[in-house]
Amino acid sequence: MKIPFAKYHGCGNDFILVKEDAVKKADLPSLIVSICDRHCGIGADGFMIAKTDPLEMIYYNQDGSRAPMCGNGIRCFSKFCLDEGIVTKESFAIKTLAGTKVIESCGHDWFRVNMEKPLFDTRLCKIDQPIWNMKYKDMHLYTLFMSTIHTVVFVENAFADIESIGREICEHEMFHEQTNVNFVQIVDDHTLKVQTYERGCGVTLACGTGVCASAYVAYKEKGCASRLHVEMKKGALDIEILADDTLIMQGPAEKIAKGEYYYD
Repeated sequence: MKIPFAKYHGCGNDFILVKEDAVKKADLPSLIVSICDRHCGIGADGFMIAKTDPLEMIYYNQDGSRAPMCGNGIRCFSKFCLDEGIVTKESFAIKTLAGTKVIESCGHDWFRVNMEKPLFDTRLCKIDQPIWNMKYKDMHLYTLFMSTIHTVVFVENAFADIESIGREICEHEMFHEQTNVNFVQIVDDHTLKVQTYERGCGVTLACGTGVCASAYVAYKEKGCASRLHVEMKKGALDIEILADDTLIMQGPAEKIAKGEYYYD
């Protein structure tokens, strides 16, 4: 089976995108694991299917597990839809499992996304009790639902090796469906550095929803500004927190490749 695909990245967070018709006959869990493999497949952090009428982003982690939404992914999905002629307007809505997101194309492969408000529902976070400023070893944890489950940890060096402790927190029994873990360094009142350990994926170069969660907690708990520039290893995002706690994310999406994947 030949599957037409395109590959995009947002700040180093890379994704494979396909139209719904291309994978109707495929065994999705098997396909996603094989196509996202970085040695025997194309390689990616995530896999997205574009469904139309209405426009919907169906997102999977590289291990084949479904996720509600992805911040870097939705910008890449938006560019894919524009590149493929699925949408033709500069502003449009995309349905996700985390609600409908409104996207604005700002030109030059730059997108503005209304990420809505963070939620503090223990049911959404799949935890038994609120985890907010909870002491864990020598760290404090802040957990919230920012289109998906996120935990924020403040550290002195966000770009240190976080794989071991990231996995430990992600897979801790207090998180019944695991959590994304964001390691946040405050550079100054307007600047953060963030590195994320993503559930179903591991350490990634960038995480859009994680950056939003990190910016919100830094603003609420650490006195940072409501407009923040957030640096990651391969790029940066700009986050604005409005008076009603709505978060606006702005950042790039870049096309890397287009072709056919041979799938048995």
